[in-house]
Amino acid sequence: MNRKKAISEIPAANGEIKYKMVRYLRYKLNLKIFFFFILIIFTMTISSIIIGYKVVIKTVENEIHSKLSGSISAYSQEIKFIEQNDLRIARHLSEDKEIIGLLNTGQYNRLEQKLRDYFIMKIVDIIEIESPEGKVIRRGHNPEMAGDIKIQQSIIRTGLSGKSVVSYEKGRSGFAIRAVSPISYNNRIIGLIMAGSRFSKNFVDHIRALTGIDNGIYRDDDKIISTYSGYKKISSNTVKKLKAGKIIFIDKAVLNNEKSYLILKPLFSANENYWGALCMAISVKAESKFLIYYRKLLIFMIGLGVILSLILYFFLAKNINQSLRKIISGIDGFLINDFTTRINLDGNDEFSKIADSFNKLARKLQLYNNRIIKLQEDMVQSAKLAAAGQLAAGLAHEIRNPLSSIKMMTQIMREKLKGDGNRKEITIILNEIERINHIVKELIEFAKPSAMHFQNQNINDIIINLLNLFKYRIEHQGIEVEQDLPETLPEIPVDTEKIKVCIINIIVNAVQAMPRGGILSTSTGLSGSDNILIRICDTGEGIEQSFIKNIFEPFFTTKREGTGLGLALAKVIIERHQGHIYVKSNKNGTCFTILLPLKHKDTDMII
Repeated sequence: MNRKKAISEIPAANGEIKYKMVRYLRYKLNLKIFFFFILIIFTMTISSIIIGYKVVIKTVENEIHSKLSGSISAYSQEIKFIEQNDLRIARHLSEDKEIIGLLNTGQYNRLEQKLRDYFIMKIVDIIEIESPEGKVIRRGHNPEMAGDIKIQQSIIRTGLSGKSVVSYEKGRSGFAIRAVSPISYNNRIIGLIMAGSRFSKNFVDHIRALTGIDNGIYRDDDKIISTYSGYKKISSNTVKKLKAGKIIFIDKAVLNNEKSYLILKPLFSANENYWGALCMAISVKAESKFLIYYRKLLIFMIGLGVILSLILYFFLAKNINQSLRKIISGIDGFLINDFTTRINLDGNDEFSKIADSFNKLARKLQLYNNRIIKLQEDMVQSAKLAAAGQLAAGLAHEIRNPLSSIKMMTQIMREKLKGDGNRKEITIILNEIERINHIVKELIEFAKPSAMHFQNQNINDIIINLLNLFKYRIEHQGIEVEQDLPETLPEIPVDTEKIKVCIINIIVNAVQAMPRGGILSTSTGLSGSDNILIRICDTGEGIEQSFIKNIFEPFFTTKREGTGLGLALAKVIIERHQGHIYVKSNKNGTCFTILLPLKHKDTDMII
């Protein structure tokens, strides 16, 4: 009995052992998988930290080099800009008729005062005039020091040879740029004008404040001015490289008693000889700060990535695959001639951001495509205007001369036919000739606009005067005038006569659009902080929408007796005022809107 019981218990024991063994094996397998997974994560993490840290070091060094290169390039461009400006001023002053006259007649006191005026206006820091012997005649920046001899300076000798030249100078206050231009009278040089700019300690400190980078200027190998201490001389080997035109990077130079990255860019004088160098420097501590920050950020991001990957992997795998399929499908379906493709992803994860970026890119491409089409249309319009201008110029000049002769002969005939019944017909002929002459003037003004003469004017006064000019015609046609012209409107710089021509053309069109009466409304006001707005509206029949885009084109008109130049000329006048003109029209009337700037943006162009 006991033996049977023992035998019956064997299968049960074997089953329990098998269950425990399977559970053990499963546990061991899971443990291996987990161990290898952790080992892979740990290995990848350590490798990422090491590689990432080295990449960060290299990136920071490259960033500092890039920052120094960009800064020294901007610094050099600033020097070049000041050189060109000083040279342009020197050339301009050397051609000033008043300066030439004063110098030629020996009126040195008045000459000194004029130079002093330029200096007071802060146009230049250095301004003086030398005689052909190289002697300083008068100074504007320091009048009491006139009289020293500079004939030994190469820049003076170059100027006396008839050339305008710019060079550098080491002075008591630091570094200076000087430009010299010869003053000629009757094909002989009667003197030299010198204009220049100083670079003092305040200048390099200002550059330091703007860029956050130390900077300095060297003459040959000696430091002139700088925002840092130390590195007073450039090594002879470095000077050789600078003379060859190379930009030099120096790692771990000692500035301000600490190691720094330094860049040197050579300066060459007017005769292409090495003069000195520009310098910019960043402390190594800046690199250390970047490294500490990036190292912490790198470790934090890797650790966070490991944790999040373990937690979120199983939950996001399905969503990732679905999102990727949609993104790939959207990209594959994108066509270069069809910008309507969009990727629709819900949520706020990385893939939805990629989809949003793709959609923004598609919208931008669509916008750029529309802009390209608009630019093509503008190019066609410009070609039309150019052709119209050439045609107008040739036609106007061909008509004007014989027209003047016809007018003169007709006037003589009218004088001879006093008391004759034909005098009335000749007067009609003269009126028609005057009309043709007016059209010719418009053609010439459109083809070759005359010079602008700007004066500050109140635009309301101009509009009121023009409305009074048309008062009889307006009242005769039963037109009601509405005005909204605020008294507080500021004055703006305009060419009065030309702006009158522009507004007259718009008012004439409005009056012609209301032969049986209507309302002519004029209003002005400020548009933002930069422009004045002028609006002229009528309640006429309006302009067909198909004609709107063509009304500013030359020779386009819907009137039997129109020339098609009125609105084209108005647009040219407004654009020469740096303004804009717009039109809106429907069956209830037409509105012209003009925007004129309170101040011109480009004074040189206006003059």
